[in-house]
Amino acid sequence: MMTHALGWQEFWLPTMLFALATSASPGPVNIAAASSGIAFGLVRTLPQVLGATIGFSSLLVAMGLGMHALVASVPAIQTVLKGAGSVFLAYLAWKLWHASDTPSEIVTCKPPGMLEGAFAQWVNPKAWIVAASGIATYTYPGAAYGTSVIAMSIVFLVICFPSVGAWALFGAATRKLLRTERAVRRLNMAMSMLLLVSISTLFL
Repeated sequence: MMTHALGWQEFWLPTMLFALATSASPGPVNIAAASSGIAFGLVRTLPQVLGATIGFSSLLVAMGLGMHALVASVPAIQTVLKGAGSVFLAYLAWKLWHASDTPSEIVTCKPPGMLEGAFAQWVNPKAWIVAASGIATYTYPGAAYGTSVIAMSIVFLVICFPSVGAWALFGAATRKLLRTERAVRRLNMAMSMLLLVSISTLFL
């Protein structure tokens, strides 16, 4: 029944391509993952990546259950989301910048965890836009609506983890290529600044 309702060419392939394009593209969460990879390495960044994956999939389900209608009808909610998201992401940038002050002691610092990764998605305006547009474009009407929302969340659950993880891997690999602590510190500071720039684009 589910296979008939959600066809490969009509649902699965377009949804997978949409999930890959939106999950792997630059954004505050991916830049934060790369910065964390630089500062803490891949293994210590994986909880943040997992949290971001679960966070977005749960946001997608919540939007599918009608939260997007509430946000659209109350403009003040969008303003609060942008403000809260910007503050939280700026905190992540500050945390990564602070870690770069003492690169030899980074291993003793605490990287962003699973809860921080999930919360970053819930306060990330880009995640809300992606979730709302995905639901509007790819879900089925009528009896198949709930099934298509759950199926889409599963697709993002599978694709989002390696996509965000690739950014963390890029950060960790880049750090290994650098030969001095000063170079690592400068790169991490640059990524923290890039995260701040990505936050500013949310208001454009």
